[in-house]
Amino acid sequence: MTGARKDRNIKVGAGKKKSTSNSSSTSWSRPAEGRKEVTPAQKPQPRQNSTPRRDSNRRNDNNRRGNQNRQGNRPSRPQQKSPLMEEDWARVIDHDQTRNEVIAVSESKMLLCRLKPKAGMAPLLTTSRVYIGTDSNLREHIDQVLGMTNIGRVANHVKADLPLVIQIFIEENEKHFIAAFFNVAGNMSLKQHAFELLSGVGNKKAMQMVEARGSSGFESLSALNEACNIDAGELLAKRFLAELDDRNMQPRLLDLLLPVKA
Repeated sequence: MTGARKDRNIKVGAGKKKSTSNSSSTSWSRPAEGRKEVTPAQKPQPRQNSTPRRDSNRRNDNNRRGNQNRQGNRPSRPQQKSPLMEEDWARVIDHDQTRNEVIAVSESKMLLCRLKPKAGMAPLLTTSRVYIGTDSNLREHIDQVLGMTNIGRVANHVKADLPLVIQIFIEENEKHFIAAFFNVAGNMSLKQHAFELLSGVGNKKAMQMVEARGSSGFESLSALNEACNIDAGELLAKRFLAELDDRNMQPRLLDLLLPVKA
């Protein structure tokens, strides 16, 4: 280039310069790069409610009911029925006028019982038959059935008279006991016969009784006693008495032969 152009200085603009932000600017600054610090969230405090929950109300109600039951409002249990309620007749063993009480034995199951006689009743004789059933119109001698008893609780003279009372009952119903026991008794095992359940009867005596019975059987207790030289009514009464004294004795002729069938 020559002449005036050569000497002319041509300045080329460098373009617009980036404007720097003024410190006094109101615009938000760019957040710092990197991981943000997260503050742990606080657990909510359990809310305290002034009113109790329903469950606690139910527990309180149940506790109140339980306390009431413990204080005597428990549901009543069904009362067990006394075996004496099924009995109709009994045999008097003793009438204690001082205590105004009768000791008797029932006919159906041979249960020892305590009875209250009617007011002004004359002394009841031993072996007397009295009605103890539920029909009050038939109660001629007894006003009330007081309850059951056992041999260990009665007086000695009652224990002494009990075998006689049972024997008289057996002899008065001899047809039943002849048919239900003496004419049908057989072997209980290879070594023992049912007759051996009677007091004082061994295997040899039992075989003699079986031979005397034959195929026709005994007609009465007197015929049996004469043929076998025993007192069958007394022996059976002793067996009944032993079973009354020992409830665990097996087999139980009381259960097998009673009640008496008319």
